[in-house]
Amino acid sequence: MPSNWKMKNATVARSFWTRVAVAFGLTLFAAVTYGAGQSSDAAKNTASPAETADDQKPALNGTWTLNRDQSDEPREKLRSAMQERDQNGAPGGMGRHGGMGGGGMGGPMGGGMGIPGMGGPMGGGTGRGAGSEEQHARLYDIVRGPDQVTVAQKGPETDLTDDESHVRALFTDGRKLEKPKKDSPQTQVKARWERQTLITEEKGPNGEKISHAYELSGDGKQQLSDTVTLESKRLNTPVIIRYVYDKAE
Repeated sequence: MPSNWKMKNATVARSFWTRVAVAFGLTLFAAVTYGAGQSSDAAKNTASPAETADDQKPALNGTWTLNRDQSDEPREKLRSAMQERDQNGAPGGMGRHGGMGGGGMGGPMGGGMGIPGMGGPMGGGTGRGAGSEEQHARLYDIVRGPDQVTVAQKGPETDLTDDESHVRALFTDGRKLEKPKKDSPQTQVKARWERQTLITEEKGPNGEKISHAYELSGDGKQQLSDTVTLESKRLNTPVIIRYVYDKAE
């Protein structure tokens, strides 16, 4: 009897530990499999936003030629804004006939560039003189769209080179920009993506606020639009000008 009892107990013990070992093995296998699945999902979730963001950025690369028929005329837009200012009174005390009130503009916005084809006062009988003409010329120079622009995207940098070899380097990674050097052909600009639109916000030489919004047309291939918004203390309302460019073959 004692011998049989010992053998029976040994068999029961072996059976018990075998079941324990099998159960432990199954548990360990399930844990490893689950952990691997979680790691894979986490990796996918981590990579997806960046990959999706890259995929969603439209390809603006190429050379684009101004479509004058579909683009706004900047001179007309500025002329309308300045006529409204003269009729309704401008910030800083400029009256209907271009007179200077207290605290008003202390002269033209600086020397310089005229507008081809514009001789004499800018019409309308509002009595505007050389100061308004020079101001118009200054603002026109800020918002004038190039006849042709070449776009090159390099990661967070998008370079826009116009037909006069001026380069606007747009950065979307928040880096610190270099101070512009005198007579340098390159200007560095902070930019950001808002879905399919590349947006910049800049300051003009006399405190103007200028923004550009670059985006492809509905078909996503054939046209590039540049919507320029100009805000100036010399104007009552923002001036919005839309330029349309065709893809050069």
